[in-house]
Amino acid sequence: MHIQKNYPLVFDFLASTVKEESAEIKDFIKQKVDPIYENGTKIIYQDIDYSKFRDDIDIEKAIEILNWTMFGFGDKAIEQINTFKDIGDFGEQYLKEWEKYSELLKMSFYK
Repeated sequence: MHIQKNYPLVFDFLASTVKEESAEIKDFIKQKVDPIYENGTKIIYQDIDYSKFRDDIDIEKAIEILNWTMFGFGDKAIEQINTFKDIGDFGEQYLKEWEKYSELLKMSFYK
């Protein structure tokens, strides 16, 4: 949130890459962005305390559901944002909404 307030045009550019329609450019963006997402996902999950998961949960599938939820939530936000210049209230609202999803997932997967 603090970074986007200082550099709103960078985030506008990143959001525009998601909406790119040119097949050639889409492939180029995918080649550049996918490794970043993969590395980010590794960092997010590197310190997971697997002992918190319920015993009857397939942890790999739970993590996959977490990924789908996070990326889907992010995509939903990007679709609703036209510009990042005035994102303050919007961002705060989205963080509060994410906390609700996060709590629901915790209740579903944790002991």
